[in-house]
Amino acid sequence: MESRGLVTVSLTNMPFVTEKIGVPRAVAVEFPFGMIWGHPDDREMQGRLLEHMFELVETATEPGTVVELPYTWPEEDFRKRDWFPKEPTPWLASQEGIDQMLDFLQHGDPMD
Repeated sequence: MESRGLVTVSLTNMPFVTEKIGVPRAVAVEFPFGMIWGHPDDREMQGRLLEHMFELVETATEPGTVVELPYTWPEEDFRKRDWFPKEPTPWLASQEGIDQMLDFLQHGDPMD
């Protein structure tokens, strides 16, 4: 898509994986899975994230740029955990899945 002129920016909560995959540019937040845009209906936060993404389009000088944003998930929300999925994601549900993810992070080639 980039080679055809469509600029892309990823929003990630796993910058170490995003860097490994090699996206053109990304912004990273320390938000939980399923809540990467913040709380539902938090239009202010969602707008700020979009602004950061648009800004990165203008400022990124090299491919693979990942900018970690200063936002963190509220500690009291981590304690509540009512938003947290009851079941783990498939790749965390087994030791084999965890081992595969760790192996990819250490040695994987995203083009394979």
